Amino acid sequence: METKQFFVRCLSTVVSSFLIMACSSGDESVFQPSMSVNVKMEATNDINAFEDDIARPLVVRVYQLKETGAFEKADFISLYESDSTVLAGTLVDTKVLAPVLPEEKRSFVLEVQQEAKAIAVFAEFADYEVAVSKGLVALVEEPDENPIIIRISQTKIEITQPVDSSWW
Repeated sequence: METKQFFVRCLSTVVSSFLIMACSSGDESVFQPSMSVNVKMEATNDINAFEDDIARPLVVRVYQLKETGAFEKADFISLYESDSTVLAGTLVDTKVLAPVLPEEKRSFVLEVQQEAKAIAVFAEFADYEVAVSKGLVALVEEPDENPIIIRISQTKIEITQPVDSSWW
């Protein structure tokens, strides 16, 4: 009789263990690989000029965002001083680029995380009160197949991700 009870207990323990393991496993993988997206950046010869009309290097930050509301609402000073706090709920990743020089053309690869839905850029213009210092683009369906283009002019930064037209 005791052997039978022992067998039933062992069997119920094994079955319970399998049930617990089955419930804890999910379809979602813990590791989600990033996507390599090509970025092409070009600056005009008059970037970041102030009242003296002398072009200066420009620091640019690239943000990967889950959603865009906080970035769109943020002003220059808020992003400049405390971007990680302002974007805390939506920020996936940040990359501060080496200063961009006047007339520079630069290409690099951005490792875009799976949870990112948009890429935003922030330029630290000297004349920030008149500059358009922010740009934003929603990622296309297959971002790794379409390069991101960043253009910088005297007081403006723009970001786009043009999609090639299909052949049909």
